[in-house]
Amino acid sequence: MSNIRLLQAGEVEEAIRLADSVFRDDEQVSMREAFPSVFSKSLKQSYGAFEEGKLVSFMGFVPSIVQIESARLHIYSIGAVCTHPDARGKGYASQLMTAVLSHANEAGAALILVSGNRSLYTRSACYPFGSVKRYSLDENHRELPLNDQQITVREWRPADLFKLTELARIRTAYYEQSVTDLAGLIHASAYASNLKMEHTVLVAEKLGECAAFAVIAVPGDKSAHRTPFVVERAGDATATATLLAQALKFNTQSKLDIAINWYESELNEAFQFIPNKPEQNSGTIHVVNVNHLNAQLRPYLEARSRNISGVDESSIPQIMQMENSEGMYKMLFPNQPAVFLDGAGLVACLFDPPANNNDYSPYFPVPFPYTVGLNYI
Repeated sequence: MSNIRLLQAGEVEEAIRLADSVFRDDEQVSMREAFPSVFSKSLKQSYGAFEEGKLVSFMGFVPSIVQIESARLHIYSIGAVCTHPDARGKGYASQLMTAVLSHANEAGAALILVSGNRSLYTRSACYPFGSVKRYSLDENHRELPLNDQQITVREWRPADLFKLTELARIRTAYYEQSVTDLAGLIHASAYASNLKMEHTVLVAEKLGECAAFAVIAVPGDKSAHRTPFVVERAGDATATATLLAQALKFNTQSKLDIAINWYESELNEAFQFIPNKPEQNSGTIHVVNVNHLNAQLRPYLEARSRNISGVDESSIPQIMQMENSEGMYKMLFPNQPAVFLDGAGLVACLFDPPANNNDYSPYFPVPFPYTVGLNYI
């Protein structure tokens, strides 16, 4: 008989051993080092399934705050989901999923992010969302339209950390990160470690001040064939474009991949002549509770309403879950008929780019950070 519950501090080592046995080989760092928040003894958010007192299945569950302009969304991320080979096929992952959904609702979370899209998650109303463009820079792209000759690019120094944290906080949408968080996440190299890559950090400096930074995953000896890619970045569009155009000279690779969110219009314009392909944000998303989401999004929506003539702030959009129609939602817009959406439609309304979403402007879509950044779980 199984027991589904929160892990206790003394059981974290067992979870690390299980995750390492499933996800790691001898050439990779332990999941303990790459995903410290998943295996935190202080957060106490992750769940396990136990057989006769032994951990046989695990689901990492990590709380975060995503800042979207003036709104603060309480979210959870699911990752490092694994089951011992001898315990597979018994439905433990589904039971863990049920447990974390209930936990998130009790905690007041609005959203859950999942690093996968398999049926375990899609059965639980987790949907693909958002949009980015993935650009491929090479040595022919050292001079972009926004390139600033006054900017120099260098490797970061420990004394830069305060400024980098401040730059991270002026983005349209971002994960909340303290100085300690930022340094720890750069060191952990979460997603990069999955590919046997490591982080390097570059800074764009103008007139002696940090104007932008980028955390870049670069290949090591065990991943020499991999193309470097930007994990996280911040700064104004000109400084960022200049930094990325010059980044190739800091490693021996000839290419650099970068994902740019749909709402970063100035940076997308600077990169428009570079080969790119559109893709959705990584993983899937689940709406935990529309009441939590309405309350937490309200500051963002109120700010939007101030720019609309004749719209009172008390009439901002509201999402309602329909009690008699499972999985259906009613979206109420000011001075418009109600819109009825299923779960996938609600997620598309909230997060898909404007080209697919004109009926919901100017409130939606909501900008959201790229999920394969430093806070990847």
